[in-house]
Amino acid sequence: MSKIVAIIASPRKNGNCKAIVDAITDGAMGLSPNVVDIVDLNALRFTNGCQACMGCKSSGSCVTKDDLLPVLDLIREAEALIVAVPVYFGHSSSQYRMLEDRLYSFIGKDRKGTLAKNKKLVTVVTCGGESGIAKAVADDIERIYVNYFSFEPVGRIVFSEMESGHVAEKDDELLERARLIGKKL
Repeated sequence: MSKIVAIIASPRKNGNCKAIVDAITDGAMGLSPNVVDIVDLNALRFTNGCQACMGCKSSGSCVTKDDLLPVLDLIREAEALIVAVPVYFGHSSSQYRMLEDRLYSFIGKDRKGTLAKNKKLVTVVTCGGESGIAKAVADDIERIYVNYFSFEPVGRIVFSEMESGHVAEKDDELLERARLIGKKL
């Protein structure tokens, strides 16, 4: 049994990120007793990104009391993480960037990651335009989780609505690929 956390950082309630994450979690659930927590960052109230207060270095966790605190706890406890992010103006969504800032709380005083090693990572990046920028965003997300926290990437989906000509939920091949990635969790 694995504990999986899926982070959806899209302001669209039922957009491409959610459709792909749903397929990945379907694959992860299959016949296994995996536990999946799905977090919609857009539904949470959080004040800001990291404020560099350094409180986490003495307490061991972020000291900002808002809706991101339980999400950080879920990430700490998870064995696998799915990060689904849309691209806006060449970057990941602001909802995700706020969470990403707060990942600093997982860096110890010795400047090393405090999370358990070899957690699995699935990266999903969606965009309305050309996929090149979305691929670069996916590279950046993976780089942070791998280099700072020793995650193991087990799958990646970059989806361009413009290039595919339709939304993700209408792309059976894409959704099947997502389910297969989910089975790796």
